[in-house]
Amino acid sequence: MERKSILEKVSSCDIMYHILGKTDRSAMPIGNGELAASVWVNKEGEICFYLSRSDALTELDRTVKLGMFVIRITPGQFTDKSFSQRLLLAEGRVRITGQEGWVDLWIDSERDIFYIKGHFPEGVKAEMEYVNWRTERNTLAAEALGYSAAAESADIIVRQESRILFYHKNEGSVIREAAQLQGLEDCMDVIPDLLTGRIFGGMAVLSPANGNFCVKIATQSGQMEEDRFINRLEEMLDQCGGDEQSRERTGKHWNDYWCKSYIFVENDEENPGHYRKELEEYIEEPMEYQCAMKSPVTRAYLLTKYMHACCNSGAFPVLYNGMLLSLCAAKNQHFTVDNFGVAYTGVPGEFSLEYNPDERSWCVEQLWQNIRHPYYSLLERGEGEKLKILFRYYRRFWELNRIRAKRYYEASGQHNTEMTLSCGLQSPGIYGRERAGKPPGYAANRWGGAVDISPGLELSCLMLDYYDFYRDEEFLKESLIFIRDLLLYIETRFPFLQDGKMQIGPINAVETYRDTVNPVPVVAGLRYVIRRILKIGRKGILDLDYFKNYMEKLPQLSFSAGTAPVLLPAEQYLETRYNVEVVELYACYPFREYTFYKKDLQTARRTYFHRTAEYGIRRCFVIGETPSSPSYSGWQNIGTVAAVLGLEQEAAQILMNNCSLQNPGTRFPAMWGPVYDAVPDTDHGANILNQLQKMVMQTEDGEIYLAPALPKEWKVEFRLYADANTCVEGVYADGRIEQKTISSI
Repeated sequence: MERKSILEKVSSCDIMYHILGKTDRSAMPIGNGELAASVWVNKEGEICFYLSRSDALTELDRTVKLGMFVIRITPGQFTDKSFSQRLLLAEGRVRITGQEGWVDLWIDSERDIFYIKGHFPEGVKAEMEYVNWRTERNTLAAEALGYSAAAESADIIVRQESRILFYHKNEGSVIREAAQLQGLEDCMDVIPDLLTGRIFGGMAVLSPANGNFCVKIATQSGQMEEDRFINRLEEMLDQCGGDEQSRERTGKHWNDYWCKSYIFVENDEENPGHYRKELEEYIEEPMEYQCAMKSPVTRAYLLTKYMHACCNSGAFPVLYNGMLLSLCAAKNQHFTVDNFGVAYTGVPGEFSLEYNPDERSWCVEQLWQNIRHPYYSLLERGEGEKLKILFRYYRRFWELNRIRAKRYYEASGQHNTEMTLSCGLQSPGIYGRERAGKPPGYAANRWGGAVDISPGLELSCLMLDYYDFYRDEEFLKESLIFIRDLLLYIETRFPFLQDGKMQIGPINAVETYRDTVNPVPVVAGLRYVIRRILKIGRKGILDLDYFKNYMEKLPQLSFSAGTAPVLLPAEQYLETRYNVEVVELYACYPFREYTFYKKDLQTARRTYFHRTAEYGIRRCFVIGETPSSPSYSGWQNIGTVAAVLGLEQEAAQILMNNCSLQNPGTRFPAMWGPVYDAVPDTDHGANILNQLQKMVMQTEDGEIYLAPALPKEWKVEFRLYADANTCVEGVYADGRIEQKTISSI
């Protein structure tokens, strides 16, 4: 498809408002991958926005906002009779139009600087206000109830006539407290400390303040002294160049981004929103918007892809609970299991130290169950370099994980966990302060706090996927160090063999079953990872005999008895389920032992239909339910499994339903959820991306499979990427591939 046609299709997905909003429930996102903003115009005609960075980490390891800005223009330019706000998707820019002029907002594609450029007649003036809620020492954060000794300091704000300096400086951290609790205080030299001395914030400059104006807000975060921090901000502003060059550069960046990969769907159906009707009484925000894109799947895909690109190039991995675009809870509420839907559907009130936009759902840790989803789809879009952010995050913990393996289990190799702070430890709330009767390493939280091994196997798969794509031999060598450590940990922690086969357990099968032996996520993961390594077969960097012998010791997956067997969750397990995930389907995805192009497809499909029906998973989530309600939405990747198994109608129905889960009180149509996590529910959107891409194309062992799960009635135009830097472009219509181009890049 020609560049012009691609950009025209992307632009048809622009979102436009014509009615003033009230609160952040009308926010539109912009960003450059590290710095992101949520922009809205309130009923007074003021332009408001939050600013966020991935590396704005407090003493408690919370990722918080840099603050909020308000831009006032006098005389007033924006009313319901003279107002439009448009997200120019192809350019990564928001334009707000009023009575006599306009304001453009964008974040520079190469510098962490936010621009607000206004064009009005002479006599129109602009002023800026910085709004902050971290005004005093904070000893209790709603989502960090496990903390007590550490606290967050108040922010520092210096206001001048046309300049505002704002920043937060960490005056300590929770790391030593967490290390002491977990029996690792003597290991501080190998525990990564990214919190002590960290300072984050920015400097805003308004010039001039009459008619045409420009606001520039430079931001940064790092572990440095205050003087250096301030000097660097001043240098950023002095050296940033003109705003027109920045706008042009940023527009070209987004043009190039959209042309690199795409999927455009036709003939799909618009499904009604899935939410409890009683939530409607809490809706106060105008829900009006316009979008010319007729395909709901294309709209969901493009907007979600854009939102992820605004947030996924930072120093730290994408946050599962709202990315950098999370919103404030409703008036005087915190996010709890019981009020999750209401807390987002209602609008926020006045900000305070207790109730403010920093709050996210559940906890401050990164959870592998959640962090993984935004990264599964990057390679197919040609964005694989962003995977290095994830790899770097976990690379920091290698030495710590080796110590934990030895100290907790007298094992060699690396002990990895589902939940990690930025230092690699668990928070005191997850690990548990009351240790009576609990051995070292035993987390009080028996959900995510008790999951290990399978996260490391999934990370290993992503590493191997990255290698298959880029053929980077040095990266492979580094990855094999981690994989060998993981395998060594498993065999030394669980050395007992029965009939020559490993007995891995007792161990959790993710969060769903506890104290199992040989659970599917571990057995399928081991078999899949080792099989892929053996196919690489690199002598010199691979001890092939080690991997061959390891494979011989691995147990088989377990099946039910009878003439129509289905996969069992483990070789040994109790029937009690503690979460809603279908453990058995890990053998289909992410560990692709059973797929439409491999053996025994009928057993895998039978397991899919039997287990999803048995556990009540074959339904769309209804916003307003509690996260314990079973469904195929949120971080559940049931739709991707359906695509991997070639179930085109099943996959299409799941995808179209999931594309309708816009929050009923939030205006932007890709503010998903809440399902399990904060709006926008990051994993829900990530699964929309991954599932659609898997419906269009799948790759394995150098083979490319096109349209494996596309319904015959759809028309799809696409450009995606396969292994070895291969670009695949095509058109699917009338149930077949009509055009196809495969080229190396």
